[in-house]
Amino acid sequence: MFDISLQKRQGCLLMLASLPQSLLLLGLMYHEGVSGYLIGVVVFVLTLILSYCLVKVIQLQNYRIATITNLVESMVNNEFNIRSNATRHHDLIEEMLNRLSMTLGQQQREIKQQQVLIGKIINNVDIAIIAFDEQHNLSFINAGTEKLMKQPASQLVNQSVQSLNIAPFLHTTSGQIIEWRFPNKQGRFQIKTDHYFDDGQKKTLLFITDVSAILREEQTQAWGNLFRVMSHEINNTLTPISSLSQVLKQLLPKDKDQSLNEVHEGLCIIEERSKSLKSFIDSYRKLNQLPPPFKSRVLFRELLEGILPLFDHRTIILDGETDLTLTLDPVQTQQTVINILKNADEAMSDPQGQIYISWRQEQHQFSLDIADQGTGLMNKDNLFVPFYTTKPSGSGIGLTLCRKIAENHGGYFTLEDRIEQKGCVAKLMLPYE
Repeated sequence: MFDISLQKRQGCLLMLASLPQSLLLLGLMYHEGVSGYLIGVVVFVLTLILSYCLVKVIQLQNYRIATITNLVESMVNNEFNIRSNATRHHDLIEEMLNRLSMTLGQQQREIKQQQVLIGKIINNVDIAIIAFDEQHNLSFINAGTEKLMKQPASQLVNQSVQSLNIAPFLHTTSGQIIEWRFPNKQGRFQIKTDHYFDDGQKKTLLFITDVSAILREEQTQAWGNLFRVMSHEINNTLTPISSLSQVLKQLLPKDKDQSLNEVHEGLCIIEERSKSLKSFIDSYRKLNQLPPPFKSRVLFRELLEGILPLFDHRTIILDGETDLTLTLDPVQTQQTVINILKNADEAMSDPQGQIYISWRQEQHQFSLDIADQGTGLMNKDNLFVPFYTTKPSGSGIGLTLCRKIAENHGGYFTLEDRIEQKGCVAKLMLPYE
C-alpha cells in the first residue's frame, strides 16, 4: 500500500508540475489562431511525453525504494554483505546505508570474535561458572562445571539447584570458603555470586573456585617455616646430647652396681630417644623435599601385586581390571598404597579382618578405593596435620605424604568412614592418561 500511494503522489506531482506550461502553450496556440487539429496533435504529443517521463520517474523511484528496502531488510536479518551501487547514481541515502551496513558488519565481526575469545576463556579457566534463572534452574554452565559434576552440559542445563545439591551456595556470603563434596571432587571451595539481566529477567551467576591446593600450599609453607626453625634448634641440641650419652656410657665401669646400672639404662634411653627424634625430623625433611613424579606406563595390577606380599598375614580382596595401564610414578604410587595398606592393617585389631581393594577407570579418571574393617576415624580434623599421630611409633606424615603424592600427580586423596559398616575407606583419584 505504501508503494501504490507513493506512485500516485509521484504521478500527481509530475502532472501538476507540467500543467502550467502545457496550459500556457495551448493558450498561446489558441490565441494565435492555430487550428484545432494542430492543437489536438500537440496535446497528444505532450501527453505521450508526460506519460513516458512519469513512467521513467516511477521506475527509478521504485528501484531506489527496492534497493533501500533490501539494504534495510538485510541489516535487520544481520546480513551485512549486501551493498548498493550508490556511486553510479550519486545517491546520498544509499551511500549512507552502505556505510551503516559496513559499520554494523564490522561491529558484528568484532562481537563474534569477542564472544569466541570469552567462550574460550570461560571454558579454560579453572573455575566452575553456573548461571541460574529466577526459578533457580540452570541456564548456562562452563566446562569447569561439567568436570566438577561429572556430567555433560546437555544433562545439567534446566536442572534445579536442589537436584544438584548446591542450593546452599545461593545463600552464602559472596567470597565465603566452605568445605564441600562434588561428584568429582572434595575440598574447600570459594563461592562467589553475582547478578545480571537477560531479556528483562534477573539471573544469578555462581562462581565456584577450588582453593584447596592454594590453602594447603600456604599451610605447608607455614609448617615448613616452623619445621625449619624447630629442626635447626632441635638438631643443635640433639647432637651433643647423643654424643655425651655415648661418652658417658663408655666411661662407666664394666662391673657396675645397681645405681650405675640405672645410670646406664638412663643413658641408653637418652640415646635411643635422641636417635628417634632425629629420625622423626629426617622423615619430615624427606616429605618436604619430595621430588616431582617420574611417570611411566605401568600395568596397575602388576604394581599392586608387588606390594601384597608385605601384607600376606591379611586377607586382601581385589576387584578391578587386570589389564588397566596407567601413566604414573610407580615408586611414589607404591609408597602411597603401602602407607594406606599399613594404616588399614594397623586399624584392625582382629586378625581375621579383611582389606578390600577396588579400582576402576571412569572417563578421564582412575579411582582406587582401599577399605578396612577397623574402628573408623577417631579425629577427622587432624588427619592431615603433620606430626600428629595416634600410634606409638608413628611420625604423623604418612597420610600427608599420600595426599602430596596424589596432588603432584594432578589428583587427590581422601580418607573417610565407611557408610555401610565399620571401618575406613581411602580414595585415591588420579588423571587417566
